[in-house]
Amino acid sequence: MRPIRTRGAAALLLGVCVHAPSLAQQAPPQPQEQQAAPAMQQVMQQVRVSAGATDLRRQSTTTAIVIGREELLRQGDSSLSEVLKRQPGITVDAVPGRAPAIRMRGMGSGYVVILLGGVPAPSGFALESISPDLVERVEIQRVATAETSGQAVAGAINIILRKAGGGRDEIKAGSSVVGGYAAPSVVAQHNGKAGALDWTVIATLRRNVNPVSAADLEEGNAPALLRRTAWSDRQREDMLELAPRLNWKASPADTFSSQTFIRARRIDNLAAQQQTTEIGTPAEFQRATSRYRTQPLKAYLDGAWTRRLDGDASLSTKLIGSYTRSEADFLYRGMDGGGALLETHQVASGPVERQLLFNGSWRRPFGGGHALAAGWDFSQKRRSEYRREHQYDAAGTGLLATDESYRATVRRAALFIQDEWDLNAAWSAYLGLRRETLHTRGGGNAAVSVDVGAGVWSPILQTLYKLQPDAQGRSDQLRLAVGRSYKAPEITQLMPRRYTVDNNNSANNPDQQGNPNLRPELALNLDLAWERYFSKDSMLGISAFDKQIRDITLDRVYQSGGVWIVTPVNAGRARVRGLEFEAKATRGAVAGRANLARNWSRLEQVPGPDNRIDGQPAWTGNLGLDVAAGAKLDLGASASYRGRYASRESLTLAGSGSPKRQLDLYAVWKSGRHARLRLSANDLLHQDYTERSLYTDVDKGHRARSTVYRPHTTWRLMWEQSL
Repeated sequence: MRPIRTRGAAALLLGVCVHAPSLAQQAPPQPQEQQAAPAMQQVMQQVRVSAGATDLRRQSTTTAIVIGREELLRQGDSSLSEVLKRQPGITVDAVPGRAPAIRMRGMGSGYVVILLGGVPAPSGFALESISPDLVERVEIQRVATAETSGQAVAGAINIILRKAGGGRDEIKAGSSVVGGYAAPSVVAQHNGKAGALDWTVIATLRRNVNPVSAADLEEGNAPALLRRTAWSDRQREDMLELAPRLNWKASPADTFSSQTFIRARRIDNLAAQQQTTEIGTPAEFQRATSRYRTQPLKAYLDGAWTRRLDGDASLSTKLIGSYTRSEADFLYRGMDGGGALLETHQVASGPVERQLLFNGSWRRPFGGGHALAAGWDFSQKRRSEYRREHQYDAAGTGLLATDESYRATVRRAALFIQDEWDLNAAWSAYLGLRRETLHTRGGGNAAVSVDVGAGVWSPILQTLYKLQPDAQGRSDQLRLAVGRSYKAPEITQLMPRRYTVDNNNSANNPDQQGNPNLRPELALNLDLAWERYFSKDSMLGISAFDKQIRDITLDRVYQSGGVWIVTPVNAGRARVRGLEFEAKATRGAVAGRANLARNWSRLEQVPGPDNRIDGQPAWTGNLGLDVAAGAKLDLGASASYRGRYASRESLTLAGSGSPKRQLDLYAVWKSGRHARLRLSANDLLHQDYTERSLYTDVDKGHRARSTVYRPHTTWRLMWEQSL
């Protein structure tokens, strides 16, 4: 895709988004018989943006983007991460062979909090593993709120699951094809009602495939090195998920509800690599094969009670339990250039996490436009993990035998109070205060004990001012938000145990080790936004943000006993800034949307150039178009762009990545009122992209590693039937 064409497409769609509202107002009235035509009414309904989602965003004092159910299902995506990649300020780093990482404002997943119904999601909850069929709406919170979490430096993604009952039974069946491999799936939903009890059960059976092919190039001096590695990885995942939901109206004042999901998976990865060393010493193993198998199990159950009190007050409580288990076996076979076996490495591991959470809130409106809320949030998470490794030579003689294990417990307690205040018809404000404490304790036979505590106050102010609508009905509103947030270290970042690589340990491929002295990052956040609403379907928005972070966490690479190790450390202050633009509009049978973001960051203790947040792209953007081509056919396309990034984490360590361009298309053919056939193509361009890491030292020279990934287009054909 040439730049001139990209700019032309962007300008064209931007023009549609900006001028469509006024064009719609100027369009001459249609004859009465045309307005009443059933076919035209059906067409208009198919492209209409969810007014509920737009109104929620427009009326909310807190800063949030709302994705309604219509938008969640529009392109037939199989996971939430595919939906989120089209939203303003969000990118998804979907590197083949690794779980997708969500970024907001260019900041990675550690800075983004995932919420499930306003509560921090349990460990192991991944956006790429949840189907949009389970979700009612998604709220992208650009600023933290006192009620949900103070750990939202970049923002929070709040997933609201569908409620029990209502709607028709549904079944969806079809298959994806990726790189020549089929991935069938079936989703079935049943709704029921008996008196005051409603229930819904959703069952999913799905196969995911991810064939990966890539090439590495390693270069260096002191000593001189030029090495090429071609590798491939065929990943296959079979998944069964059950998600029952219950809702019981026990009395006019009491409501009980429960949501559960149980997800069982079987993952099988086969990988192979072959190295060619043109200059320098060959790696220990020039050829290798590996196999990784695991059967993770994820279970989640919650129970909620809401009671209406006098004076329009209410009391809500929720008890949540979750369990995650992921026992795995890994077999590595290292060979020489001719394919003769040199060593065999066998690793068995089994992390287990159990979490219990209890939260609640009390709410009551007061005179003068106040809506007061206060509540609590207590949780305890226990994690245990073992790792048993054995290494053998070609004759089967034991070379190494280790048996490592550790246990850790994280306790979190939070209290909050907030007030949503309507000062007048035009001006509203949100005031919140949250006190959150964390205590992590753990130890094992291969690591020193960890006993770390931290507590953070998070005051938050958000305000919304609505200007008077003009004669054409266009209304402007201004937003301001100031608050404090933080990012706490994960258990694996704190436990000082070693995760070793099997081959070619280097500054660009080091072992990993936790740091028990790691402190939380503290951030002061400022957000400004202007929004113009032309109608319930059309709007423009421009926002700016500034974040000042203390005790930023960066990676430190060093050599100990001839082995390269990377560990997280606190490295002073950082500043992150950005601008975001978005527009969307609907005119007749056409709906368009566009967004563009520009990000900056600076690490104070790291010399330039490129002393930026790791992996933060300077530019990101999306274009989308949906067309109702007739009473039975919907068409749509979306294009996304993630610009090049270059970052430096220390005097010796730097990284970069090439731009990414993706094009998604979909078509929906409607057979009657309750049946659809959907064809979609994700990443139709499937362009190669490169990631590069560079280690430079005055005494040890430099070493660079570049990896070129070759992605595949995903084709998906699904039949959707409402019963």
